[in-house]
Order: sequence, then C-alpha cells, then structure tokens
Amino acid sequence: MASTRSLAVALSAVTVLALSACAPFGGGGGSLTPTDQDAVRAVTTAESDAGGRAFALDADDDRWEVHVAVGDQEVEVQVSTDGTRAESSDGSERLDADDSAALQATTTTLADAIRIAATRASGGARVEEAVLEQEDGAPVWKVEIAGGTTVRVSGVDGSVR
Repeated sequence: MASTRSLAVALSAVTVLALSACAPFGGGGGSLTPTDQDAVRAVTTAESDAGGRAFALDADDDRWEVHVAVGDQEVEVQVSTDGTRAESSDGSERLDADDSAALQATTTTLADAIRIAATRASGGARVEEAVLEQEDGAPVWKVEIAGGTTVRVSGVDGSVR
C-alpha cells in the first residue's frame, strides 16, 4: 500500500512539473494573449507532428503555417487556428544551409521567442510571423507583431535586441 501511495505522489509531482513547464512565460511583466498562446501551441504541435525543431511561423486567416527542420529536410505543417491540431504537412524540400546553421546555433526555441516577444509588445500583441535569421553572425528570432512591431530575440540567450 505504501508503494502505491508513493507512486501516486511521484506521478502527481511529475504532472505538476509538466503542466508548469507548459505555462505561459511571464518574463517582462506582460502575458500572452489567447492568439499568442495559440501560436505557441501551433509551434509545439507542428514540432511533435513532424518530429523536429520549428524555425518559422506564419499566421494565415484560417491556420498557422509552421516550418520544421527534420534532419536535412524542411517540413511545412499546417496547424489549426487554435494550435491544437496538425491538419497537413509537406516535406518535399531540402532544408536551406543557412537555416540549418542558424538553427544549430540556437538554444532559444521558437516557442520561447514567441513568448518573450509577446510579453515585450504592448497592448494585446498578436504574433503574425516569426522567423530565424542570422544577424552579425548570430541567430536571431524576428517576431512580427500586429501593428508593425518587430521584436528581435537572441537565439543564443533569449535576450531582446
């Protein structure tokens, strides 16, 4: 009986840790709007579906388009507007060498860059696009927010540039 109770306590602790890891990033004093949470979900859904790391996101009227690096291939995953369902994917392109090099140099994920950028933008920011680029030899996530604001997040340490 004691071992069953210990297992239940351990599973509860793991569940709490897993759920807190999925909680919105609270740095910078802001919080994610529902559409930004959808963007983060879309990225993680696409990564899970394709089995790789996302390096670009684009908001369409009726879905998210997420580009995921899987080995040396680029997989484009179409994800539902709420970010919970991969609707289709196409992996017919070879991953660009510049994208591959930039992604290899990052420790900040696309999902984290979106969280960071959304907390830095004012007044209910809605992420429209995010892409990984090289600036001065360093990887930078360029996150475009509705209204024309672009937030640059370091791919190395997550700082806002």
